[in-house]
Amino acid sequence: MRLGLTRSPLPWKRLLAEFAVIVTGVLIALAVDSWWERQQERNHAEEYLKQLLVDFEETDGRLRATIAADTKRLEGVNSAIDRALRGPWPPADSLELPTGYNYFEPLTGTLAALIQGGDLRLLRSDSIRFELIAFSALIHENQTILRHTETLIWNSTERVILGRARHSQSARREANAMRGWGQVDVAGALSDPEIISALQVQAVASQIRLFNLGRLEGPTSRIIRLIHAELK
Repeated sequence: MRLGLTRSPLPWKRLLAEFAVIVTGVLIALAVDSWWERQQERNHAEEYLKQLLVDFEETDGRLRATIAADTKRLEGVNSAIDRALRGPWPPADSLELPTGYNYFEPLTGTLAALIQGGDLRLLRSDSIRFELIAFSALIHENQTILRHTETLIWNSTERVILGRARHSQSARREANAMRGWGQVDVAGALSDPEIISALQVQAVASQIRLFNLGRLEGPTSRIIRLIHAELK
């Protein structure tokens, strides 16, 4: 005896509807995740830009101050060399033999984090990205040259200090012989080839520093302008 089995038709419409609901839900979830990720990236990019702006404005201020100080020092060195070669010699109590430099330290922490961490891609502006990459290479080259000039200046400063002390002792001996006190043998100091040579090294090193510091002015100002425009 056979039993008659009846097959109920598959509810295709319901299955398709459920499948469509599932697919739609997945797509919506993916879209929300994608939107959230883009929103997070935009927020991170804005935070980077704001911090970059702070860093570059501080760097710009330091740069201007360093250029002004090194320019003033170079003028003093050239004046001392000119007096030594052409006269007139200054009084002993106003003899200036300026040496040294103003240390320049740019703020590059945020820039380094962007480039080394791969987050440079978050910035939408191609112009800003290109400028930041170029500035990173320029600042590396610049700092190498500045450190070299600082070594030269340290050496020349030591020579000037020793020379001045030598001629101060000479003046003191002469003054003691006359029962007085001397300060600096100006004629001896400004005729000393060791001192003049050291001042000339200082002048050349200062000129190199000013030239390389000046190369940073344009890119720094340009990046500040670009970031301001992007944040508007």
